This record gives sequence, C-alpha cells and structure tokens, in this order.
Amino acid sequence: MGGEANGARAVSIFFRIAELGLSVAAAAVMGTANQAFPWDFAVSFTKYNVFVYFVVATVVAAVCSAAALYLSVFKATPRWVVTLLDIVTLGLLFSAAGAVFAVRALAPTYFAVEGTAIASHFAKGAFCHVADAFCWRVTTSATICAFAAGAASIAVLAKDARSAGGKQ
Repeated sequence: MGGEANGARAVSIFFRIAELGLSVAAAAVMGTANQAFPWDFAVSFTKYNVFVYFVVATVVAAVCSAAALYLSVFKATPRWVVTLLDIVTLGLLFSAAGAVFAVRALAPTYFAVEGTAIASHFAKGAFCHVADAFCWRVTTSATICAFAAGAASIAVLAKDARSAGGKQ
C-alpha cells in the first residue's frame, strides 16, 4: 500500500514539474510574439489586453506551481495550502488558454479594431495569412498553456490517489 502511495506522489511531482516548465514556456513564447510589417504597422502581444493577461496569468500560475511543488516535496504546510495553490493554478491556466483560443478564432474581428488602413483586409479573414509568425506564436503559446493545464489536472488527481478500491 505504501508503494502505491509513493507511486501516486511521484506521478504528482512529475506532472507538477512538467506544469511548471510548460507554464514558463507558454509565457516566454507569448512574450516574444510580435511582427512588423513594411507598411508602418506592427502587432505585438502588448497591444492586446488578452495577450497581456495571458502572460501575467501564466507567470502567476508558474509561481503558484513552483510553490505547490516545493510544499508537496517537503510537506511543510497543511494540505489545504497546496490545494488552494492548485485551484488558483488551474483557474489561471484554463482561463488564459481559453481566452487566447477564443481570440485566435476571432482574430479577423479582434485585430481589425486596430484601425489601420489594412483593417478591412483583416476583417475578410486574412489576418493570419499576413501576420503568420505572430499567429503561430499565439497559437503555440495557447497550446502549450493547454498542456500545462492538463499536467496540472493530472498532478492534482494523482496527489490524493489512494490504493485500489478507495481504501486508506
């Protein structure tokens, strides 16, 4: 029975480490999302609030994940502290990934608000054909964040895993 508990703990710690790395990677990819165009127009993650939220949320989630990892390994606090950190992390990662996927799907409308001379071209759905490098980074960072949220979910589920049949 002790071996199964240690196995579940090892799985939880493994996925916490993965979650931490993926959260940092998602923030780094989004933080470098920008693209300039020859006609005096540029897109950057800093121009759009949803992308700024994404970077802040993934960084805060990484900090919470690191704290939960530390507390899980050293068992230094009551279990409710780790549970609270897990809840905050899950909420931030899922909301950040969902927000970016939603904006990515609505890119022609969202980016046309920029008010440039090429906004009508964007409104016809060609934004990601023009800003392909920017869209690639946005989509990649949201995908990485979704995987981080999945790793966080598995870590939380494995944290309290018990032996077969739910016996304690």
